[in-house]
Amino acid sequence: MKYKIDICLAPSLIDLFDLSNKQVVIIDVFRATSAMCVFLNNGGERVIPVANIEDAVKYKNDINPSYEQKYLVAAERDGKIVPGFDIGNSPLSYHNQDFRNVSLAITTTNGTLAISKAKMARNGMLLASFLNISSIVDYISNSNNDVLIVCSGWKGRLCIEDMLLAGLLSEKLLLNRQFYSESDSVVLAKNMYDLGKSNLFQFLADSAYRRRMDLDEDVKYCLQIDTMDLVPVWSTFESNKEYSQVGSGFFYANNNETFKL
Repeated sequence: MKYKIDICLAPSLIDLFDLSNKQVVIIDVFRATSAMCVFLNNGGERVIPVANIEDAVKYKNDINPSYEQKYLVAAERDGKIVPGFDIGNSPLSYHNQDFRNVSLAITTTNGTLAISKAKMARNGMLLASFLNISSIVDYISNSNNDVLIVCSGWKGRLCIEDMLLAGLLSEKLLLNRQFYSESDSVVLAKNMYDLGKSNLFQFLADSAYRRRMDLDEDVKYCLQIDTMDLVPVWSTFESNKEYSQVGSGFFYANNNETFKL
């Protein structure tokens, strides 16, 4: 049996896709999914995406004091840490830290919105970045599902960096004969990645993100390929009543032995 690959180039387009039979892969290269991957790779227990700042505040106020859990609470809007929060979505803020027994509650401009829109995917969600791309490819190759890659974009519009990663992911999956695509979005993303792959940082020199943000060190970090062996997998709180809190679910590292469903 063959499995189909498609790309949703921006969250504003997600209603055009049937998620009922898809393995959904969320991409927000700059910077949400990259930061989440770094957090989990450094021992973090789970990542809880929340849609808005109001829900994030509830984690700062310890909404479940009966459960002995440390929360790191992150909030980012327009590339900046929201005042009053611990941290934003820069992966450099999570680098070289020990997050064992810590959970991250996070809200961002684009990534957590894309997650919220895609959470009805029956076959689950994964978080992808350049940092863990080969691990994602290996996981999907053994999942036996159609795949929808969802680019978080910027405020509902597409962005180049997410399209580049979607192109790389599609290219790697299509090397496996069990996958196919009939999507112009896949053709476009693959061609764009082929154009830029020799120097992704330079290719993005005129991108809206680099022109809008003075965050080149973050950009360079996020464009590293395969720095970790990690697959962040979605789980709903309903599967473990002890964790029933604000938000509909969380991501955990499938190779993290400190947390088991």
